[in-house]
Amino acid sequence: MPELISIVLGILLLLLPIWATLLDKKKSSKNLEHPPRLGETIPFFTNGWQFMTNKRRFIERVKEALSQTPIVQCQLGPLKIYLITGGNNVSTIFRSSFTSEPWILSILENAAGYTPKDMSNFYADRSGATALPRRVSDGRPPPEKRIWYESHRMHDETLIGARQVNAFGTSFQKFFAQELAVFPVNEWVENIRIADFFKSNMVAAATRAVMGPSIIDLNPDFIDTFWQYEKVPEVLAFGLPTWLNRRDVRIRDKFNSMCRKWYELADREFDLTGPDQGVDWEPVFGTQVSKGLARWAKDFNFATESIGGAFALFLYGVHANAIPVCTWVMLELLKDPILYRAVKSEVEQARSANQTDGIYLDQEKVTSLPLLQSVFTEVMRLHVGVLITRTSTEPVTIAGYTLPKGSVVLAPTEVAHLDESVWGKPDHPASEFWGYRHVKEVETMNEMGHVTKALEFSIAGKSGSFFPYGGGISICTGRYFANAEVLLAISMILSRFEVEFIEWVMPDGSHSDRPALDDIEYANAVASPPDRDMKVRWRKMW
Repeated sequence: MPELISIVLGILLLLLPIWATLLDKKKSSKNLEHPPRLGETIPFFTNGWQFMTNKRRFIERVKEALSQTPIVQCQLGPLKIYLITGGNNVSTIFRSSFTSEPWILSILENAAGYTPKDMSNFYADRSGATALPRRVSDGRPPPEKRIWYESHRMHDETLIGARQVNAFGTSFQKFFAQELAVFPVNEWVENIRIADFFKSNMVAAATRAVMGPSIIDLNPDFIDTFWQYEKVPEVLAFGLPTWLNRRDVRIRDKFNSMCRKWYELADREFDLTGPDQGVDWEPVFGTQVSKGLARWAKDFNFATESIGGAFALFLYGVHANAIPVCTWVMLELLKDPILYRAVKSEVEQARSANQTDGIYLDQEKVTSLPLLQSVFTEVMRLHVGVLITRTSTEPVTIAGYTLPKGSVVLAPTEVAHLDESVWGKPDHPASEFWGYRHVKEVETMNEMGHVTKALEFSIAGKSGSFFPYGGGISICTGRYFANAEVLLAISMILSRFEVEFIEWVMPDGSHSDRPALDDIEYANAVASPPDRDMKVRWRKMW
């Protein structure tokens, strides 16, 4: 209760100047030149308060409003935002006339805890992340002096290429296989909880795969601390005073210090400019993206406090979406025995013919299995609720309204991803999971002239209606790592285990009388984890 009172007082302090100004103005009639407003009981207060305390209800109200108009304006305290829907409108904010830099700055400063000196480097660089500087009037600084551009280039080079993704996938298979090795062959193990298993074992494997094993070895309570930290970045990103978020700041700083402790050791042990700098994976820094992030931060003389925050935020990006998505994929498969068997049979096609170093799955085949891709996409559509945020760098027109330069525009994935006109099928409404929604049956003729039927995955033409990773230059560059991680983890379990459903359970392990739903605490922040768990028994076959 004291924390709630502090938050209320903080918001009131922020809003008092606005209310004082409004009291001096007469109530104006509706201006048809501006988008309609999202209504609120107390002007300039209700929406902001609800956004912070009950985002699920806030988004429900936004969905209701956007069902009547493709754009609404809303006041969140001192900040005016525009919420949009519609494929063409969403595609507009992914163009060069929009940027995500203001939101990223807030995340780096508040959620990652970059030092004021290091933040000044970001604020000073107004050239943007594209190859050509945004502001010609500021001259054309060399690329190595452009912090935004160098960050974007580094992530593109270390996260998107097939070589980098394959190196991560190979390492992930090895480390996840080690997690699975603790289960005996041909013996049923009871009371496995799916969500808990992934939150522990998958985080361990993916962390070691991307950053090497020593970060967990150095910090015995690393995984527990990560899941405490996972809840705070979005709250901190809004930049409320520290005294309103003392607990969250303490958690952030604790996890940052773990990452800094690891980085300082890795930096002493590995020469980032030495002969091994180009290897795909090594045990000190792990992948090329980990080395690239460290090298980029050092090139701009970041403090170790900021570098620790950079790696903390990086791990948040690695785990916060992939783990709940993987959990939901497994839950949906086990809820439908026929679908489970179909995907399990499909995964057998990806068994590697040349099994070496414990690698039993062909990663390229795994990530191209049509039914598995469809289930994965369906989970992303239903459970990744994010407010994609962009700021206009010039006046723009959306849905017939001209918005001024500096306008903050949000596209809720939940509105687009549940659009019945786009996703609905006979007997399969958009609001329900259907594993076959993104596949179609095609006929092919073999050399003998025999016609065969096969499934083909497709989501073409829906870029403005399906954007769990955002879009444009700020699209999540780690999406290929995330896809590989989820699909490999699911395939490794399906290929090695027989799994049987027992019951749904509450977080404390007690029986639940209903299946899992999205945890409302995560509404439109990251992928929503289930609010319950599934208890199963499984037997490892090999």
